[in-house]
Amino acid sequence: MSLSSIIPSLLDLECHLTQFPSTQTLTSSMLKDFKNRFTSILHPHSDQYNPIPAAACLLDPTVASVLLAPEFTALQNAAKSFIISLEGESVLPNVVEQNDSQQGSSQSLTSPPALKKFKFLSNILCSPENSTASQAQGAFSAQLNRYLEEISSTCCTNSLQFWRERRHVYSSIAPLAEDLLAAPASQAYVERIFSVCGLLTAGRRNRMQKSLEMRVFLKLNKHILD
Repeated sequence: MSLSSIIPSLLDLECHLTQFPSTQTLTSSMLKDFKNRFTSILHPHSDQYNPIPAAACLLDPTVASVLLAPEFTALQNAAKSFIISLEGESVLPNVVEQNDSQQGSSQSLTSPPALKKFKFLSNILCSPENSTASQAQGAFSAQLNRYLEEISSTCCTNSLQFWRERRHVYSSIAPLAEDLLAAPASQAYVERIFSVCGLLTAGRRNRMQKSLEMRVFLKLNKHILD
């Protein structure tokens, strides 16, 4: 399962625990433990909050509607802020390269007269780098908002196919979405791969000539090849 399934799974479990009033003592204890355990994922105001699961959920069109519900606005805003911050980190290096290549151009930005006395502040506010980065982040935010509008009115069953088909529409968001959706929700699958590797490298198989990578691939995809 993808990283994007963490938020829906936790919220589903929380809803499940609230439906048993006959065992209120037990469920209230479980809910308390649940909230303490997963506060770093479900509560953006927590000091230990990790926005990656929420960002993955928001960029998965099959489950993103969960965060579009009014009661989860805080999670949605935290996910959007994190996604935009990631884009900002990738924008600035490109902006610096563009400015270096345009040093001989005649275009320049001027500050308002009222800011002339604030020499250093004025230079920062009017620097081409700052202006271009702001424009790039604005374009990215526009793409993100357009994506959220689309998924709120359409039904999607395959997230990877969605991003492949719309890569040209959401050219800035698609690479980030594919990276997040490729991340597994847990390490269980990786542990199974290690177990298979251990079995395939046991003493009875030392004379096999095929590579370990090929043998593991065939073993794990046997259900597809049959």
